[in-house]
Amino acid sequence: MQQARRLRMVPAAGDVQPVAGRFAEGHVVALGAAGRATFRGQDGADFEVRVPRQVDRRWLRSALALAPVPAMVLVLDGGGSPVLSYVFAASEHEALDEHVRIDGKTIELAAQESIRIRTGRSVVTVTAEGEVNVRGRNITSRASNVNRVRGGAVKIN
Repeated sequence: MQQARRLRMVPAAGDVQPVAGRFAEGHVVALGAAGRATFRGQDGADFEVRVPRQVDRRWLRSALALAPVPAMVLVLDGGGSPVLSYVFAASEHEALDEHVRIDGKTIELAAQESIRIRTGRSVVTVTAEGEVNVRGRNITSRASNVNRVRGGAVKIN
């Protein structure tokens, strides 16, 4: 049986000083490496901002493929890199919410080229051209009534 770990009490940090700065509105136009993004302010000037951990980079990357993302950055007084503080979904980004829809009865996935479901060494791939490929060590097809295999040509082995 695993024993519960005892939490260690740590003294609180000294007085926390508020950060002085101002917010700037604009759009994130690119996502770069090393946790940085390109932000375009309302004046049209581009500058690099830090992307904090709480911003979902995967969503941001997907949204940027559709359109620039409205955002606000905190520009610190006294220098330092500006920090991306808020991102907002524009109407162009609504399509991101439509790619996966769960309503309790149906799960619908939509993709332009293909959908691949992978678990370990098993893979199911569905392509836009109409190909369905199922790979696995053992594949079982069961039916309580008729189990049909139809096609222009059906090959077994």
